[in-house]
Amino acid sequence: MKAAPTMRVIVAAAVLGAVLSPATPAAALPEPLVTLEQQTSATDPDPKTVVVSCPDDTWVFAVGGWTNHSSGQALLTRLEPAADLRTGIVSARQRSGNTAAFSLTAQVICARTVVAPTRVANTTVQGSSIEVVCPGPTVMLGFGFAMDRRVDDWRLDELLPDDDLSQVSVNISGSGPTGALTAYGICHTVVEPPGTLINLYRATSIPVTGQTWPKLATLLPMTIGWTFGVGATVRGPGSHLDGFQLRPLGEGVARADRVSALPGLPFPHAQTRMVGLFGPAEDPSLTTHGARIGTMH
Repeated sequence: MKAAPTMRVIVAAAVLGAVLSPATPAAALPEPLVTLEQQTSATDPDPKTVVVSCPDDTWVFAVGGWTNHSSGQALLTRLEPAADLRTGIVSARQRSGNTAAFSLTAQVICARTVVAPTRVANTTVQGSSIEVVCPGPTVMLGFGFAMDRRVDDWRLDELLPDDDLSQVSVNISGSGPTGALTAYGICHTVVEPPGTLINLYRATSIPVTGQTWPKLATLLPMTIGWTFGVGATVRGPGSHLDGFQLRPLGEGVARADRVSALPGLPFPHAQTRMVGLFGPAEDPSLTTHGARIGTMH
């Protein structure tokens, strides 16, 4: 998907009424209950932060974002739902000594609901991993992180919701001076209307392995329902997560890259580049995870 300067996609509310109730009768709503909002930064070598807002009277339910043309050198440092859940904030910066131009895209899934979602957060200053939990009976539909550390020393390699969507784990790899590492969750109470069974679960992709970069992993298909937050886990020396694409009525995608000097590719084309003829002994892998709601009538 080639990033556009500004993009707004309205998503049809096929089964949303079974999950998120409108504040007014559906016929009175000026637009569908769920939208996907997207914004892309300018293209230059500077550190970047993109803020994307939800329409009035809607809330952020998931945050996504990715770097464009960064060759693995621009690392995500922030994928954050704002405290008031009206905007999403995505940040990235290049490793020292890199002057290539890149851009950054941010996404949010927005929904109109009777009961507003809530944001939870948990921070560590010294650790390399942190978890945050949604209080019962809410479930975690969106998640994110913020890393206040040098990208020369640290990189994100896991943003992982658990099986029953009650918590998310954030892990970074590296060493050197520490700083704040925060995990965020967006929690919401899901109501089952009469005659409808709601199935909440963590969707997972088939792991993508091999010595080629960048890697793209797409969630397994669904027949009906919604996909909200997208996370992932990447394994392999020097690897990091640098893309989370939200697709509410489709299969979300995560991308991972490796710090290298070879040309990069736009998100989310699946073309790849070889790191080396033989590569390290460990076979790197990327697995995407998503918060999914399926419904049965």
